[in-house]
Amino acid sequence: MSQQQQANPTASTRRGARAVKSALRVARNVLALLGVFFVYLLWHGYSAYEAEMAASSQDVACVKSSRCM
Repeated sequence: MSQQQQANPTASTRRGARAVKSALRVARNVLALLGVFFVYLLWHGYSAYEAEMAASSQDVACVKSSRCM
């Protein structure tokens, strides 16, 4: 360890605080990206569910009327 760092302990404290702040910022951004991806998956799953329900309701209508278009 250099003498300058030993003489000035607040410099390493500031460096540590800066590192923690950077790590928290990175974690926040990663969580934000995961949240956006989760919302996308919800939207995609709901669209697939709606498409499946629309297809199955058409199949039921075809069976009842014996005519399908």
